[in-house]
Amino acid sequence: MKKILFFFFLILSVSSNAQRFNGGIVLGMNVSQIDGDAWGGYNKAGVVAGAYVFTKLSNNWGAQLEIRYSAKGSAQSLNNMDGRKIRLQYIELPFVATYDFAKKLEASAGASFGYLFSAAQNDGYGYEEFEQFDKFGVEVCIGLKYSIFDNLSVSARFAYSVVPIYALYSGASGGNAMYNNVVTFAFYYRIGNRY
Repeated sequence: MKKILFFFFLILSVSSNAQRFNGGIVLGMNVSQIDGDAWGGYNKAGVVAGAYVFTKLSNNWGAQLEIRYSAKGSAQSLNNMDGRKIRLQYIELPFVATYDFAKKLEASAGASFGYLFSAAQNDGYGYEEFEQFDKFGVEVCIGLKYSIFDNLSVSARFAYSVVPIYALYSGASGGNAMYNNVVTFAFYYRIGNRY
């Protein structure tokens, strides 16, 4: 994992001088739920933070790779007085294709690959480690990004698990499995020139 992080930040540092690449930092918030836990509702908030590299492929098309910390999970309710919740912490690598369909508006779609490094469940008496969740996750995602300033954008992205994050038995689906269901709101700050 350290080698991946080193390689990514090396690319990010070089990207500001490259003709067709740029990069920057990402900071935002997830609102999430876990489909299959019987609670329902986007009641769990979590931090998203990381970095990205972007390249322009044509006038309208581009590609973006990110590496980020992403906190997900679920909670029984918004006020959640009894403390019941599931906390999942991932290192993610989202890869998306982008399309500029207006001067300041960009659509994106792609996939995100995640490594779950911490999972815990709170039953109202404090968090306890919960090892049953799958360590590796794959999600599909779609989003919109709006440029506020030349180097600052805000985005909304929806992501959903392709494979279960937890299965009652091998090959389980539907009511016998759980899936991440996440909406992310984030700011993207570009470092250096556009291209």
